[in-house]
Amino acid sequence: MKISLITSFILSGTTVVGILLPIQSIAQTPAKVRFYCGQTFDPGSDAIVPTTLVASSSKREPVALIQWKSKISGKFAPQVRCNTVSAKFQQGWEAKRLNYLTAGLDKASGLGIICGVKELATPCDRASMLFTLANGADANETLDRINTIKAGTGSNPIPQSSSGDSVVDIDWIIN
Repeated sequence: MKISLITSFILSGTTVVGILLPIQSIAQTPAKVRFYCGQTFDPGSDAIVPTTLVASSSKREPVALIQWKSKISGKFAPQVRCNTVSAKFQQGWEAKRLNYLTAGLDKASGLGIICGVKELATPCDRASMLFTLANGADANETLDRINTIKAGTGSNPIPQSSSGDSVVDIDWIIN
C-alpha cells in the first residue's frame, strides 16, 4: 500500500513538473524584435515622414524612435537615411551587439553620433555608429529624448533635423 501511494505521488509529481516546465519556458521566451523604416505623421510639418520604428512581440504597437526629416550635409535623403539606419539597428540586434545606445563624436567630421553597443565600456566610434546627427545637435540630448519616448513623457520620435553621458537600454524600449 505504501509503495503504491509513493509511486502514485512520484508519478503525479512528474506529471505536474512535466506540465509546469513548458509553461516556464514559454514565459522566458525572448521578445521577437524588428527594427524597420515606416512612416509616421509629423505635426510640426503636417506631413508623413520616414521613421525608424521598432516592433516587439511584447508590445501591441511599434515604438517610433527617429523621424527622418532632412538631409545631413545635403547627402542622404530622409528615406535613404531611414532605410539605412533601420537596417543597422536590425543588424546590431541580430548580432547581439545592440544592448545600449550611447553618444559619441565622429572625430573625422566633428558631428555627434549615436552608437549601438553590447557593453557600456565599448567606445562610441565609427565601428559602432548607427547614425550621425545634424550639425549642432547634441548626442547626449538626443539619447535623453529617446529615453523620454519610452518613459511616456515624450510623445513623438526624435526628429533628426533639430538640435552628461546619456545611455539608452534597448531592452527598456522593447519591453
